[in-house]
Amino acid sequence: MRARSFQILLLLALFPARAVAQQPADLARAKESFNAGAMAYSMGEYAAAIQALDAAYAITPLPAIAFSLAQAERRQYFVDHNRDHLDRAILLFRKYLDQVPSGGRRADAVDALSQLEPLAAVPMTPAGPSSSTSSVRPTRLFITTEAPGAQVSVDGSAPSPAPWIHEVEPGQHRVEVSAEGFHPEERDVVAVAGELIPASVLLREKPSTVSVWSDSDAALYVDGTFVRRGGEGVLLEMPSGAHRLDVAQKGYFVSSHSLELERGQNQNLHVTLAPTSQRQVSRALYVASGVALGVGVVAGAMALHAQGNAQDFLDKKGQGNVTSGELSEYNSDIAARDRYRIVAAVGVGASALFFLTGLLLHELDQPHLQEASRLGRTPAAHGMGVAVTPLVFPGGGGALFSF
Repeated sequence: MRARSFQILLLLALFPARAVAQQPADLARAKESFNAGAMAYSMGEYAAAIQALDAAYAITPLPAIAFSLAQAERRQYFVDHNRDHLDRAILLFRKYLDQVPSGGRRADAVDALSQLEPLAAVPMTPAGPSSSTSSVRPTRLFITTEAPGAQVSVDGSAPSPAPWIHEVEPGQHRVEVSAEGFHPEERDVVAVAGELIPASVLLREKPSTVSVWSDSDAALYVDGTFVRRGGEGVLLEMPSGAHRLDVAQKGYFVSSHSLELERGQNQNLHVTLAPTSQRQVSRALYVASGVALGVGVVAGAMALHAQGNAQDFLDKKGQGNVTSGELSEYNSDIAARDRYRIVAAVGVGASALFFLTGLLLHELDQPHLQEASRLGRTPAAHGMGVAVTPLVFPGGGGALFSF
């Protein structure tokens, strides 16, 4: 509603212009009182709004505050029909028009006066002293907090929803503010006789926690930032809201999890990473390297055995005549020795090739968080930054790199 509109932004912009003539502490009190008045007005607590805005206007008599105060006086008049509120609303609206010759809220002020001045022209019996003009005003505390669903208890009273505004006795009061998902806060507030004392209580949000079970070699990233290594029941603290948790480990697909955390909530997350195709090929190459090495070793042993038989024949031949059968066996041993040597060389060479290719695949198989995040891939698609395909061909070998 236009009648409830306060020029808060305009007022805050005007405060610095008067800073030369005002002490910083006074300006801070004026802002605090104005904000309290605006909030009380929005709650329908017009008498309290008048009290707070009066305090701000006494420190910094700006036209914007005069207009807001006039609005509160007008609203309070329609609540209790006290003539003092009507007269003061008219006085403040006229003062605003005098101080703001053009622009601003002149149209609203003129519209309000067209409503109020006819009422003031009708004789009426005052309904009693107004809280805004009486020499004795009630003492009020106005407790606010930004925490949603907060409850306020003063001097051990039953908790009431915030914002809390009530009349109290002058003196010190114990204020307790609590809200689900926040740490409770206690504060002593001194109520000054005849004044509305605003007090804003800041509650500290309880952190949300996620307990992660993963391999100890895994790296944990929250919203793309590394936080720590994994392990059993690793506890991560983070503010409430939406987050992305990535669990990355060399040789495994990145596991990404979207989290929606409430204040003070704890979630448990068990993560089992799946090896990448590159890591599986690397492991297979290690096995193939071992098999090839075993074949090479066996072939080498058999070549040595055949060489030993051939040497026995040569030793025997040096001592005397040998039979044609023994010569035939010698030739067979020489042929077998040469074959086994070739097999042993190929086996050892293939073993080295398989091992080096597997090692290369193993070392290059790094998780790629940035690419996975940019492309919005599922966990099964995360993983390799470089793909390497081994190539084996007669007489040599190599690898094909895919980026």
